Amino acid sequence: MNLYNNKVLFSFIFVIYKKMTEVKKVLMVIANDWFQDHEFGISFAVFHDAGLDITIAAGEKWECRGVFWAKTVADVDLFFADATKYDMVVFIWWGWAYTQYFHDKTYLKLAKDAKKLWAICIAPMIVSESWVFNWKTVTWRDQDGVQQWFIERNWWFRSEWPVVVCGNIVTWNWPDAAEEFAKKCVEVINNW
Repeated sequence: MNLYNNKVLFSFIFVIYKKMTEVKKVLMVIANDWFQDHEFGISFAVFHDAGLDITIAAGEKWECRGVFWAKTVADVDLFFADATKYDMVVFIWWGWAYTQYFHDKTYLKLAKDAKKLWAICIAPMIVSESWVFNWKTVTWRDQDGVQQWFIERNWWFRSEWPVVVCGNIVTWNWPDAAEEFAKKCVEVINNW
């Protein structure tokens, strides 16, 4: 009996230790050309400082260029990325992401399969096509009002707050909120 109790106690301690020392994995999805440097750079730095394991995915595995000339290299081709292997998937936005990923089935599958989903600026527009926002409250950049039809079409609710957490989804509406967004992501992922 005593040996059995020791095994149970050891198993319990091991599970807690494993959970405490587990490194959270993040998949950051960007466009190959003209991703938003500010959104990516600040989020990447905050995630890195928090000790998260970061993988960068893009349409193709090669050098990616930011709109303000930042450069990075994609670690994985979007087609081979598996959202289920990551604790969170972060979608970084800029104009070419719309061109590269709008109606892209691989991009939308990542959104559907994500355990936790973070979408930045107007990335929620593309992600909304996956229907993961149904009956959720999100935020996104809508400076000219043309994105209003996404609300009506995909049954989700827009907030004016810069960062919105709704279940396993965090959205952010403006590059100026980059640091607040990234810190909220770290807080949510570490407390989940």
